[in-house]
Amino acid sequence: MTGAGRRLAALRGLGAAVPTPTAVAERLRTPDLLQVLALFLAALLFVLAVRWPGQGEANEAWFALAQTRMTLLALAALGYGAAEGRLPRHQRRVTAAALMVFVAVSLPFDVAAYAASFPAVPLLWAACLPFLEVPAYFGMGILLGRLAHRLRVTALLPLLVPALLVAGIALDVRLGVDVIDPLTAPLRVSWVHLAVITTLAAATVLALTRGHPDEDGASTAEGAS
Repeated sequence: MTGAGRRLAALRGLGAAVPTPTAVAERLRTPDLLQVLALFLAALLFVLAVRWPGQGEANEAWFALAQTRMTLLALAALGYGAAEGRLPRHQRRVTAAALMVFVAVSLPFDVAAYAASFPAVPLLWAACLPFLEVPAYFGMGILLGRLAHRLRVTALLPLLVPALLVAGIALDVRLGVDVIDPLTAPLRVSWVHLAVITTLAAATVLALTRGHPDEDGASTAEGAS
């Protein structure tokens, strides 16, 4: 096969790896994701209602909203990655894409609160960072789920998922640098955090879109064992 032929085959394979809108919409209609999305949006509305100031008061609602939004997105991505880490790869791709819809539908909340609060952090940072956080934490969740399966402690995943999130926050506090903490990430620009999250997100995308075509079948067989 010529070089052009190999590139064409690679592009076709990448196109086949991208979930269709129909598949993503069907995944979003499943009871688990539908309930999580409803709770997620309800939590954002609650934060806005509680933190929105009265007349004449400074509006700092965005800070609480941004932290809540990013933390919940990271928790959802980490949890679903851990739960679906051993499912066929195409199912993981669809779930990851559905979680990106969470980012998109919650973006207007963030932008509206940002416009009212006038924070110092650039809007580009606040708007784009969650699109990297979700695949990054989804990939970490996959690794956590596979490790738990290997150690035969999958029953503890409901505890391990938030524990890993808290451990990341504690690590950043101890180091004094924003590395992996989703709680403070939207509030200030950190090039270290951006580099780490971008690397993890890129690794997750590559893992979900590239590899041997028989991997899905292997994953299914391993999950049944």
